Amino acid sequence: MNGRDRFFVLLEQMPRCAELWDQETNSLNIAAFEQALGVMSHGEVQMAKFFAAIWFNHNEQYGFDLVDAVSRIDIEDRKLIAEWITNPFWP
Repeated sequence: MNGRDRFFVLLEQMPRCAELWDQETNSLNIAAFEQALGVMSHGEVQMAKFFAAIWFNHNEQYGFDLVDAVSRIDIEDRKLIAEWITNPFWP
């Protein structure tokens, strides 16, 4: 499975984040993403920023902070991040 497909499989585990990406057009709806950051829970924001960091292959645009995320997300989300850290890929 290529990195793009793996990304969307991982993203499916977070439906609130998944709705911001379009697999058919291989794109992120930036306006919807930025709007969602203002209404999501703190944990959802951290996960959205995590996915954006993978998507853009950098952390500069939305500033995912691993330490902040780990202190505020549940164990299942930590496992998702740890899975990616142990075997990273990019779309």
